[in-house]
Amino acid sequence: MKKILFASTALVAAGMMSAGAASAAEKIKLNMSGFSKWWVVGAWQDQDFQEQAGFGAASWRSNADVKGFNLITFDGSTALDNGLKVGVRFDLIAGGHSDTVTDVIDNSYAWVEGGFGKVLAGMHNNGTALLHVQAPDAAGNFTSGGVMLGNWAITKPSGVMGMNQRVGYTASSNTTQAIADDKAEKLTYVAPSFYGLTLGASYIPNAVRNGATGLGQHGRGNGNDRLEAWGGGALYANTFGPVGVKASAGYVWVDLKAVGNKAENAYTQQTYGAQLSYAGFTLGGSVQRASDDRRNGGNSAAALSGTSQIGTAGKGGELDFGGVAYDVGLQYASGPYAVSFAYFHSSVIGLTNTTLRNGKDDTIDAYQASGKYNLGPGVDVLASIGYIEYKDQRDGVAGITANQNKQYSNSGWTAMTGLSLSF
Repeated sequence: MKKILFASTALVAAGMMSAGAASAAEKIKLNMSGFSKWWVVGAWQDQDFQEQAGFGAASWRSNADVKGFNLITFDGSTALDNGLKVGVRFDLIAGGHSDTVTDVIDNSYAWVEGGFGKVLAGMHNNGTALLHVQAPDAAGNFTSGGVMLGNWAITKPSGVMGMNQRVGYTASSNTTQAIADDKAEKLTYVAPSFYGLTLGASYIPNAVRNGATGLGQHGRGNGNDRLEAWGGGALYANTFGPVGVKASAGYVWVDLKAVGNKAENAYTQQTYGAQLSYAGFTLGGSVQRASDDRRNGGNSAAALSGTSQIGTAGKGGELDFGGVAYDVGLQYASGPYAVSFAYFHSSVIGLTNTTLRNGKDDTIDAYQASGKYNLGPGVDVLASIGYIEYKDQRDGVAGITANQNKQYSNSGWTAMTGLSLSF
């Protein structure tokens, strides 16, 4: 696949060089757009978990909070005399996040577009994630971008591992998108659509951008690791009379080399998604399967404890980041109204120690109903009600007390209403 991507990039470069003189009619002028989304959130979670997780009765989590997500986009483009288009985009996170790993700049890239397709260079979602189809949500408040599944409302036990935790992330991301590269700098090629079919591919020299500043550095400090990645995806979108169809498939491969050449690991992700729409109804779902190749003995927690992986995930011992996640949802939209119901599940292997693993995986299950009402151009009132349950695979393991066991699972209800303003 990587050879195909290199060959495609070479063809694109040759096409641009042979396109003739590339003078622009005028410099690029940036446009501004974006959105501001704020939620008033109610959350009620397991008090037994809060006591045993070390919060104590005097420091239980609040039942109410305000959460937000605000994004300002600066983008622009110009057409060259030879027919090529070039442009840039910068996404600025403008406050509201409550997690500790959010970047100030979320996307930053330049692009070139012509008859050959479009090439992006910089920091953005990989080609597989860009083309991925997922379950619908009327409020845009599900999976990793949502308040509940973003782990912002109900506390996730520290030992519960989710998807996309292998590279780059210090916490799991509850989505079926293949985003384990954490928007690291990359090259992405998106082919022109052909009868509804769009293909895309990315090459990522360094899948870990945090703590890795020099050429060829990969953030683990051992000097002999490789964290390059590549991936490809396809999206088919078309209508047949009153029926709309979307389907996607993708694959991401990350090359991992452990400390002291202990093991050569490859972390892979396969993603699939589909939607059918008819008479205002949209039924959709998606799945991701992740595989952690642990040949030659696998990696120890010590080898995974750098900025590139979450390390022990509060568990210790050897870890396997493979697993499966899926979502399914149904939405109905009519005029200014939209309502939906969706379900998400993930199951990650985690510990390889059979005794501690307890014959189980780490699991996350979430249910959410959402609604939206459009008040006018760019102004929407939103609402979501949901339930989420986290379970550590050590839940119920032999040799611990009932009180100690309570720290391995948590669950709770959320109810929220919000306002979304786009500009």
